[in-house]
Amino acid sequence: MKDTNMQNPKISAKGVQVYYGDNQAIKDVNVEIADKTVTAFIGPSGCGKSTFLRCLNRMNDTIDICRVTGEILIDGEDIYDAKVDPVQLRAKVGMVFQKPNPFPKSIYDNVAYGPKIHGLARNKAELDEIVEKSLRKAALWNEAKDRLDKPGTGLSGGQQQRLCIARAIATAPEILLMDEPCSALDPIATAQVEELIDELRQSYSVVIVTHSMQQAARVSQKTAFFHLGSLVEYDDTDKIFTNPQDPRTESYISGRIG
Repeated sequence: MKDTNMQNPKISAKGVQVYYGDNQAIKDVNVEIADKTVTAFIGPSGCGKSTFLRCLNRMNDTIDICRVTGEILIDGEDIYDAKVDPVQLRAKVGMVFQKPNPFPKSIYDNVAYGPKIHGLARNKAELDEIVEKSLRKAALWNEAKDRLDKPGTGLSGGQQQRLCIARAIATAPEILLMDEPCSALDPIATAQVEELIDELRQSYSVVIVTHSMQQAARVSQKTAFFHLGSLVEYDDTDKIFTNPQDPRTESYISGRIG
């Protein structure tokens, strides 16, 4: 079942290299990521997993000294093609960051912001519907519905992160990138976000960078292990954790490197 999925991967990266000035951060990464799956990127700090994640929605474009080579296809289209508008790309590939970062606006406006910019709603009623749907998908509607006009920054950390997830899915993306989305959260909020990630994979291809191997094991179906800028091993999550093929993966999983 899993392998038939990969005949048409959602994301396909071939020979990706990333340089910051003269320093090479990513070395020749090749990976295919399936749709409607949670894929975890694990590895020690500074191993390139977040850098590679940011290649998938061209966030590295915002860094002057950063250069990306190789090919990244989403649904068979090269996202680094000159014709591709990075703003449109980021509507299709949503991103949730490490620290919850709601805009200094109301809960409603946080979620409505993207759909407004991208012209996804013709009127207030449609916008209301998108906001409600997104907050429901992010499991935040019941907590937020009576305070939509209140600032998003007034929510708890876990709620703020779910608001950021609602904001990311409001533009109807196909892919959700999450860069250590729980590292600033307490265990209860983390469990809520993990539960949410599991639900989101019914609708999206989710790629999560995590420093927590337990989290990768809990939420993902596929895991990629990065080390020193290289993708060392990529396989079904249970296989990576129980029977890794590469000694470096084995060392990391068992806590000898990291």
